[in-house]
Amino acid sequence: MTFIRRLFAISAALLLTACSTPSPNLRLIGTAQLAGDMRVGETRVGGLSGIDYDSVTRQWLIISDDRGVHGPTRFYRARIDYDAQRVAGVQITGMQPLVQAGGAPYARRGEPGQVADLETLRIDPLERSLWFAGEGDRAARSPMLLARTGMDGTPLSAPPFPAALQIQPDAPAGGRSNAGPEGLSFSADGQHLWLAMEGALIQDGQASAPGEGALARLSLLDRQGRILAQYAYPLEPVLPPGRPGGYSENGIAEILAIGPHRLLVIERAGRQTAQDFMFDVRVYDVDLQGATALDPDAPIAAGVRPAVKRQLLGNAQLPAGWSDNYEAMAWGPRLANGHRSLVIASDNNFRDGPSRFLVFDAGADSAWR
Repeated sequence: MTFIRRLFAISAALLLTACSTPSPNLRLIGTAQLAGDMRVGETRVGGLSGIDYDSVTRQWLIISDDRGVHGPTRFYRARIDYDAQRVAGVQITGMQPLVQAGGAPYARRGEPGQVADLETLRIDPLERSLWFAGEGDRAARSPMLLARTGMDGTPLSAPPFPAALQIQPDAPAGGRSNAGPEGLSFSADGQHLWLAMEGALIQDGQASAPGEGALARLSLLDRQGRILAQYAYPLEPVLPPGRPGGYSENGIAEILAIGPHRLLVIERAGRQTAQDFMFDVRVYDVDLQGATALDPDAPIAAGVRPAVKRQLLGNAQLPAGWSDNYEAMAWGPRLANGHRSLVIASDNNFRDGPSRFLVFDAGADSAWR
């Protein structure tokens, strides 16, 4: 039995034990979408990879992972109109370009300079600023990054991206291209941030593959970017592609902190078919209590206990035809019944398809403690 298979056996045993605790419910209220060819000014709306709700302005902020190809590095402001019974629609209300400290624009993909492949954003609950995390590219020697701005996009100082997770183009270690930071969430007290890598670090073994899972790292950071704690998250195996030589992948797409030791995690898998690209999306309630604390500077060792996860949502709970590349997730305003609302949005990868939004009644606060 391989090391990864042993870890999945351990995780499965822990999962059976944990199933005695009731899981929260996600009730789908409704859906909305933006056309794949929609434009705001000179930019094409797409690549929506992170979302958060600003309770002050009652607007949503949505980051695009466009690497300068369809417009500048940017986030959008939006309205999503819904109540406990229906979703009326989504509307983009503005676009905010982002620049580096000093005012220089981020580089376009393939050009010299820092390229920003921003995958997640969060509103700072203590200082009312924005935090972003971005993937890098080993071949282009472009590093992963943490960035911070004012609510108007003005650059602010940010800590360096944790060195233990960073791309190391000259070593068989560190983060993989297109498998870096995909999830970011503040702790309930706002003092710390959870950071999720999409896939396994190189030194931690293979990426998810058909029939084989992998281990991604979940890290708790202080506000200076130092790793305070780190745990292994067991990714599901990937389904085989639908054509010879086709591509398939699986990884963490977003996270939300829901308690001192619990996270809500989107795990999203994609695979090429004969005609298109198909996605499997799952939302998990993840319990870190009892998981082995990792050494950030060492490969994941045999025998570690990964986080325990319980599935709350999958393709079967979505409307027919609404399986998609869901990468963004955030709490929304309270519903009239006092319950939390949860919004999940898709990244259309700037293809012809729409950007989709799912709105859920997430139940009472007691379900998330």
